Amino acid sequence: MNDNDAVREALLDEFTGWSNDLLGFITNTDTGYTNRPLYALPVPHTWPHTPGVTLLGDAAHLMSPFSGMGANLAMRDGADLARALIEHPTIDKAITAYESTLLPRSIEAAEGAAEGIDGAFAPDSAEQTLEHMTQRQ
Repeated sequence: MNDNDAVREALLDEFTGWSNDLLGFITNTDTGYTNRPLYALPVPHTWPHTPGVTLLGDAAHLMSPFSGMGANLAMRDGADLARALIEHPTIDKAITAYESTLLPRSIEAAEGAAEGIDGAFAPDSAEQTLEHMTQRQ
């Protein structure tokens, strides 16, 4: 058995009982499978202030894609840091100001992403999704 066969078998075991339409995403491929692990920083992720140095984007708030916020936060981080550098007389004061808005915002988004990935892979994920969608209406 090659790796592709083993992966296909493991996936089919994991999704036993699912609709054949969905199982087709596993069985109807001749290109093989690619493992794409998801990484996330712990929530909350903070760091001690270091004069002259800060983080932005994934370095500051790496999270799963389940909140859809990563790229948006990275762009906002860059804009907020640029504004802070313009508005404050020293780099360190700018970084301190930037971090005071970055950290609370990224914690909130990371908590949402963590809840999203937990829900997506929970045994009752379909029920959770349906409940979430009906609450939004």
